[in-house]
Formats: sequence, structure tokens, C-alpha cells
Amino acid sequence: MAKLSISSDRIDISLSAFEALQALQTSFSLKLSDVRGATEDSEYIRSGLGLRSPGTGFPGLIAKGTFRKHGQKVLSLWSRGQEIVVIELVNSKWDRVLFGCDNAKELASLINQAKALEL
Repeated sequence: MAKLSISSDRIDISLSAFEALQALQTSFSLKLSDVRGATEDSEYIRSGLGLRSPGTGFPGLIAKGTFRKHGQKVLSLWSRGQEIVVIELVNSKWDRVLFGCDNAKELASLINQAKALEL
């Protein structure tokens, strides 16, 4: 599972070698100033993510990589059995990052608290 850590000015997301291969994406950082907020949204993936380009996707099992739908770019790092945190972005190469984790409500709250402190 990808790991997310929050510091005073950024969110670091670390991917294992296998996850990086699946998502065709290396570990990366998001500036807190580019984060609009985060929400727990277990239904987000059910309506479909759109065209996968590039990455790995099997509906209901795995969605790792960049997806495009309605002019939006979403980086998904989700596998079945994980809850979903949707991180909304501005001034970034993605419009959203979907992050799979064990406790989405808690993680979304931590991201929003860090964002509030950053202001």
C-alpha cells in the first residue's frame, strides 16, 4: 500500500516498486498550497474513472495510474478493500488524487487540518 506523510508544507506519497510499476508513477510530493481539501468518498470510483492513460485498472479490483474523464486528470492509487480519500488539487498536473487507505475519514481529517494550519 502506498504511504502518505504530511509535513508543514507538503504531502509526500511513497510508492513501492510494484505500485510504481502498476501506476507508471514514481513517489511524489504535493504542495499543501496546491491542496484545496480532502474528503472520504467510498462511492467516487463506482461511476468509473474514465480513460486510463497510463496505468493498471480492473473494475472493482484495482485502479492505479492516471485517468481522464470530462477534461479532468485523476491519479488513482486504489486497490479493492481500501477506503478512498479524494484529494482536490489546484495548480497541479492532476485535478485529484485518489488515495486508498485503511481509514479514509481519519486521513482526510489530517490532510484538512494540515491545510488549515498552512493558511
